[in-house]
Amino acid sequence: MIHTPQHARKLLLSLVCIQLLLVVIYGTDAWVHGPIERVDDVIDLDAEGNLPTWFSSFQLALIAISFWSLATRVRATGRPSRRFLQTCGGAFLLLSIDETAMFHERITASVGSRYVDWVPAYLTVHIGDAIVCLFVVGACFWAAYPHFRGMWLLSRQAMLIGASGCAVYLTGAAVLETIGYKLLSAGVSVSLYRVEVAFEEFFEMLGASIILYAVLLFCCVVEARQRPRRHSTSASNSSASFPIVRASLRGR
Repeated sequence: MIHTPQHARKLLLSLVCIQLLLVVIYGTDAWVHGPIERVDDVIDLDAEGNLPTWFSSFQLALIAISFWSLATRVRATGRPSRRFLQTCGGAFLLLSIDETAMFHERITASVGSRYVDWVPAYLTVHIGDAIVCLFVVGACFWAAYPHFRGMWLLSRQAMLIGASGCAVYLTGAAVLETIGYKLLSAGVSVSLYRVEVAFEEFFEMLGASIILYAVLLFCCVVEARQRPRRHSTSASNSSASFPIVRASLRGR
């Protein structure tokens, strides 16, 4: 169990070391086989259903569990609320399932092209749909803002770390993935593409680790704030029992 920020920091360092090990093994195997031969499927960062995929899915599942654990420690009517934290946990659980079930890859295969190919052109032609999408995004942000503000007031350090983790994760999952797709479509060398894949997957895994570290810091902050209340409650209960004991002794 993670009860202190020191424990959370040790977990973060351990996860980062595992990620670096996976990237080094992938790079070494790619260098040994060369650009002609395939990388071993078990350690291929660009493949599915292997060790890197299971590790990423495991990290995202840990984030979901940590959010649900944090939801049990906060007040139901507070900010952030339990329902908001449970929703965040459910979102990361879906990401964890997607890592192994490959939902977005199957959707892309059924559509026939990546979102970067058809979404900009579609929104440019259909202005009304673009406005509706902006309205939905704005409504979601407006509904989530009080909860994000509550998390900021709870711990600014953890909030900044979590925001940086989201930025790193999106850089790997969206920006670098799009760059890799464009490089592959342009017919670049296999070696250059493998370097891009290594950075892309490392950024995804590192971002997830930072987010997990931030959520664990929130759990530690909430637990530290609740600890004095528990001590004061137990002390008041023990002091209230003394008059009863004295009255029973007098009766004897």
